[in-house]
Amino acid sequence: MKYEIEKEVFARYPGYCRAVLLCKGVDNTGEDESLLELLRKSEYDIRNNQAMAEYKDNPNIASWRVTFQSMGLNPNKYPPSIANLIKRTYGGKDLPFINKLVTVFNIISLKYITPCGGDDLDVVTGSIRLGIASGEEEYVPLGQPDKIEHPSEGEVIYYDTGNNDVFCRGWCWKNGDRSKIVPETVNVAINIEGMPPVTKADLTNISKELAQMVESHCGGSAEVYLLTENDPSFEIDV
Repeated sequence: MKYEIEKEVFARYPGYCRAVLLCKGVDNTGEDESLLELLRKSEYDIRNNQAMAEYKDNPNIASWRVTFQSMGLNPNKYPPSIANLIKRTYGGKDLPFINKLVTVFNIISLKYITPCGGDDLDVVTGSIRLGIASGEEEYVPLGQPDKIEHPSEGEVIYYDTGNNDVFCRGWCWKNGDRSKIVPETVNVAINIEGMPPVTKADLTNISKELAQMVESHCGGSAEVYLLTENDPSFEIDV
């Protein structure tokens, strides 16, 4: 299968890039006390950073709020995932330990204040694409497997080209149910978003740390791909 970002995405959002961590043969079962401790440490650091009281002004979050507005999404009503994560954490709510992989990218998201999420590759029927929605694609909200929505025309979505199933609406707003990571997941693509001021160099460093965490806590293999305007795709063999 192919993993690709449409040229139109780069044309609309200059400087954007995305790191993809391709993980194969992982063991996502069971709990991990050391990971839970790292998650609680990340939450502690956010809660003790007084600047997070005005999290909307953080440059990494502010850039996504502007991006959402450009897609016709009110970032107050439809907050970028990282904004929602920081708001919840700073407000004192502990994040649940869903499974090891989800915990790993929540730790990374909090540490670097950038959207990070993943999807199960074994449900993909075509290629994986970040692109502009026609509005005909289908989105099944996380935790609501019997509900079907459609993205707005012009919205940036992450989806399966084989069946038009949307893995994530609003770029990094809400994950879909069909590609969610579960304990039985063994092959996964984890995305780290690089909207300016986050740079390619930042993504390179973040993705290396993420790869080390996945291999340390989940085993398997983790390979990093950096997608840019000049290198917008790669092939996946799973």
